[in-house]
Amino acid sequence: MKAKYLIIAIFALLSTAVFAQEENDGGLGEQTLIIYNEYTPVLKDANRIQFLPVIVDTIKINPDFGYNVQPTLYKTQFFPAPITAASLKGEPLKPLDNGLIKIGLGNYLSPLVEVYYNNRREKNFSVGAFAKHHSAHGTIKNIADQKIYSGFNDNIVDVYGKKFLSSSTVSGDISFKSDQSHFYGYDPYLVVPSDVVKPRDKAEMEMQRFNRLRAEIGLVSNNSSKNRIDYDAKLAYQYFFTSAEDKQHKVDLKADVSKMVKVNRYGMDAGFVFNNNNINTVEYNEVFLDLNPYFKHYTKTWQIQIGANTTGELGGDSVRYHFYPNIYFQHNISNTIIPYAGFKGYIQNNNLEFASTVNPFINRNNDYQVTNYAQVIDLGLKGNISKNIYFHINGNYSKIDNMGFFVNDTSLDLDNKFILQYTNVERFSGYGEFALRDMGKFSFTLKGHYYYYSYIKNREKAWHMPNVDVCLKTNYQFDDRLNFGINVDFIGTRYAKEYDDAGAIVEKKLDPVIDVSLFGEYRFASNFHVFLNLNNVTGQKQYVWNNYMSQGFNVMGGVKYLF
Repeated sequence: MKAKYLIIAIFALLSTAVFAQEENDGGLGEQTLIIYNEYTPVLKDANRIQFLPVIVDTIKINPDFGYNVQPTLYKTQFFPAPITAASLKGEPLKPLDNGLIKIGLGNYLSPLVEVYYNNRREKNFSVGAFAKHHSAHGTIKNIADQKIYSGFNDNIVDVYGKKFLSSSTVSGDISFKSDQSHFYGYDPYLVVPSDVVKPRDKAEMEMQRFNRLRAEIGLVSNNSSKNRIDYDAKLAYQYFFTSAEDKQHKVDLKADVSKMVKVNRYGMDAGFVFNNNNINTVEYNEVFLDLNPYFKHYTKTWQIQIGANTTGELGGDSVRYHFYPNIYFQHNISNTIIPYAGFKGYIQNNNLEFASTVNPFINRNNDYQVTNYAQVIDLGLKGNISKNIYFHINGNYSKIDNMGFFVNDTSLDLDNKFILQYTNVERFSGYGEFALRDMGKFSFTLKGHYYYYSYIKNREKAWHMPNVDVCLKTNYQFDDRLNFGINVDFIGTRYAKEYDDAGAIVEKKLDPVIDVSLFGEYRFASNFHVFLNLNNVTGQKQYVWNNYMSQGFNVMGGVKYLF
């Protein structure tokens, strides 16, 4: 199109130039040239510009580069600003009382006095003392409905103390204990010689008193260093004497030395006992030496002990040695249930001093022998159902050689003293305990045993030994001032050994004992309380020992003062 216009313009210029030349040359003159042609405009296509322009990159470059780090350590210094040491303030300690006096009086003319004293909190030492008197001077009615004196008199005085050193604790204890009883337990229908008096009054009745004067000193480690050696030792001397001028001098030494290596403990438990006895004008010595090595392993879930108990009887004309295993396993399941098992053995010395603690009506003229617990096997389960509920179940098998049972001494006219009769037995027993603890205002404990005796040498009964015993203790805190509860003790059927006129053994059955007691205490002030105990509220005629009936329903009331 542009070329077309260009050609027309050229022809127009050339035409002008020709006519001008002609005019100058006298030609045609001025001419006007008009060219007619159709105009056709042409429009170019329009391209819309996008609102979001896109650049299409036809060349893709992948960056590829490397670098090196050359760290430079710069020395810096930090100076913390000093701060003031924090002062820790613990909870205020509750004030302690130095002592307590308890005074009571009950029927059967039964006074009770208890006195406790102890120093307050001290860093380096602790000292204290305790004294108690409890007696009864009344009478009871025997099976013949006769009033008979049944008094007793028990006393104890104890002074003790501890000295805390940097790596150990020294302790000391001096005590005197005196127990008096009367031989009132005879059968009123028993036929006796005409010159024998059946005593009913205190002045006519034979009395027996056992006295123990004991001094003890101990040393126990409290060092917490890693390489420490732990030790616990006690040395004691006891002078035992009776109203019949029987005597015993006893020296008792016990020591336990051990060392902890990681989770294992290696140790030795040793003991030495020397008894110089003068009983019924017969003097003899007893010497016992114990050496018990052991190994213990502790983890969060297991406690294992493997060792041996060895005892030598060195007194008398012969020397005897006893060797027993000492094995114990315990497994902690989730800190709530703990099964355990044990196997051990030991000996028990049935001398007058020991037997009098079991039966105060024992005949001092007795046959004192050693009982050998050859095999003692335990299998049990204990634990906490919750933080407030505790239980314990145990099964036991014991093979016992020369076990002593109390029987009436029929060589006496009144049969009112007891001697020991020995035999070999196998005993199966079960134990159960269930307790509610820290239940707010209420607490409850129930525990008991079941016994079954299987004899080896003979088929007699386990004289005076119950088949069942159960104990229930409860306490209810009514408010800040009043608390009360009930206690129940149950002793099952027992048998006493007697003889008929022909000399044949008679198994006398002793009825079960059910002793129900109520108690209450009311606080008038923080340091002044009153108490009331109601014992044997059922008024049952109880016979723990054959022919020895205990007191019936009795009441004890009194006051407690703290200072």
